Amino acid sequence: MTLLLGIRRSGKSSLVKVLMKEEKGIWIYIDLRKFESSSFIHYRDLIQEMERAINLSLPERLKKLFSGIKGVSIAGVNVSFKWGGKDKVEFSQILDKLSEISEKEGERVILVFDESQELRKLKGYNLLYPIAYAYDNLKVRFVFTGSEIGMVYDFLELENPKSPLFGRAYTEVKVNPFDKQTALEFLRRGFEEFNIRVEESELEEAVNTLGGIPGWLTYYGFNYIQERDHKKALDKTVETAISLILEEFNNFLKGRGEARERYRIIMTTCARGCRWSEAKNAIEAKEGVRIDDKRFTELLNNLVKASFLVKEGEIYKPADVMIGKAFSVKF
Repeated sequence: MTLLLGIRRSGKSSLVKVLMKEEKGIWIYIDLRKFESSSFIHYRDLIQEMERAINLSLPERLKKLFSGIKGVSIAGVNVSFKWGGKDKVEFSQILDKLSEISEKEGERVILVFDESQELRKLKGYNLLYPIAYAYDNLKVRFVFTGSEIGMVYDFLELENPKSPLFGRAYTEVKVNPFDKQTALEFLRRGFEEFNIRVEESELEEAVNTLGGIPGWLTYYGFNYIQERDHKKALDKTVETAISLILEEFNNFLKGRGEARERYRIIMTTCARGCRWSEAKNAIEAKEGVRIDDKRFTELLNNLVKASFLVKEGEIYKPADVMIGKAFSVKF
């Protein structure tokens, strides 16, 4: 197992897609970002995404190897998985067949779950058991990417003695934001590819405003090429970034009930960095009642797990410069 972790728009998906092009193997890529706004995932959703990924990744001759499995049919040149009823296909059966394909072809099969923290929403089915079975018995490799880093750990339960994956070895790769010099060089090289010269002072302002997240820098470059105007490009990037961050935060709040407003208060208080006590006092001042220390710490930790906040020493601060701007401007 490989865990590829980094905050939103740090370049994880791009890195995986480069590996899929350059590294030998049979890559099965499952994009779970479509479930970010969902409160739960059904087994049907998982199987349908697996079906789609296999149909995109495998040539016709390999798809035919799935015939004969209960719950699997071949429709034209594509496989179809039955997800319900007594004849439904089991996820472990799909992994068995992928392992057979690996042996037949003499190539590794790598199964990528992009934004794998979404799998914690899977209801009525424990995916960890077939993953553990494959880990121990099959020739299938797993890559789990995740932006909500703590939530990925929560899903995999690697340190829980009762978890099927407890004690299994894994490799962890963290994709960090660029430092300032790398971010400046990233922009310079991008503009060079379009034969566009941008003033160094403008590049400096872009990096100072947007931070080192490749996604925001790329979007600024795209806007600059469209507008040919630094200020318009930067303003548009900031506006879009704030809208996306707040949309993601609203997705995080779904199903959080009465705690929703408390999460908002914490993010507003910590927009420029704050201590545990400052955020707790802000909630108590707003509500006019005391909040239990343990309950408050749980709220704060959930924001860290979701990669909206990071903890540096005694200070909680936004995980990204633009997250801080979003909660300074809008709340």
